[in-house]
Amino acid sequence: MKVYDLNHARALHHLLEEAHVARAARRLGITPAAASNALHRLRVDFEDPLLVRSGRALVRTPRAEKLRAPAREMMAAAERLFMQGRPFDPATAAWDFLLTTSDRVAELLLPTLDRFLRERAPRARLSVRTTMVDIGSFLRDRGGVAVVDGRSLLRDGGGVAAVPELRKDPDLRSEPLFDEDLVCVLRRRHPFAGRLSLARFAALEHVLVAPLGSTPRGVIDTLLEKRGLSRKVTRVVMAFSLVLPLVAKSDRVAVLPRTLAEAHARSFGLELHPVPLPIPRAEMMLAWHLANEQDPKHVWARDLLRHAVRELGLSATCPPPARTSRGR
Repeated sequence: MKVYDLNHARALHHLLEEAHVARAARRLGITPAAASNALHRLRVDFEDPLLVRSGRALVRTPRAEKLRAPAREMMAAAERLFMQGRPFDPATAAWDFLLTTSDRVAELLLPTLDRFLRERAPRARLSVRTTMVDIGSFLRDRGGVAVVDGRSLLRDGGGVAAVPELRKDPDLRSEPLFDEDLVCVLRRRHPFAGRLSLARFAALEHVLVAPLGSTPRGVIDTLLEKRGLSRKVTRVVMAFSLVLPLVAKSDRVAVLPRTLAEAHARSFGLELHPVPLPIPRAEMMLAWHLANEQDPKHVWARDLLRHAVRELGLSATCPPPARTSRGR
């Protein structure tokens, strides 16, 4: 384009993200006819159709796919530019707090987080996603915050399915948030209750939580193999809440974070036992994208999560709260 026009960049961004003229028009605050005219101008500027018809839908051309990331980055930079000098006041600001985590961490943190937001940021809208799919895109494209198992960040074969984009993307940042120990969960009056040796543990049928649903293996399999043992995983679920009935109604065993197991042991008729082999504690990490590192809303949201962990008395491994946060 011969003349830089931020409105062209906005139109390009929304048209490419939506791949739909009417939806892009709504996001731009213009009529569909005006969005269609903007698309025509962009096609001339880039000498490419950008969006082409496929059946009843529009699809991006290869050139358009290459333009998506730069357009997104330009809009993020423009937002940061115009936010400079505008102090963020959580007590009065209307904004979106986007969080993705597992169902068990959501259950643990949400009551405290909800109370903090009511007291300190009453106009914030909290959106929580517990389906752990494509976390990297969530952090990059939507500016969200993630709380994930640290083993997902550090190695394959963790207690939950690995999240490779978090390990490979140099623009994603993370820090320890809290950790806790793991316990074996069995139904009451289980044949091996009270005498769960390592050999018996390995011989039982196991339930595994894999949020991505992509693997029947976890860190326990690696630890057992080092001792010449193996286990039989007969149930793989994507949510921690699905483990409890599968254990309560069978002779299966599961290894779960202690907070979750203790919260539901009585209602499901479960017993907690030590894991009969040394196993790393579950280390939960706070993760975000570099583009949002200095965003005042993002800084405040991350600090609020740290504060919620401390309020709950969890084993917090996180640093002190950021001094730039407001609204306390």
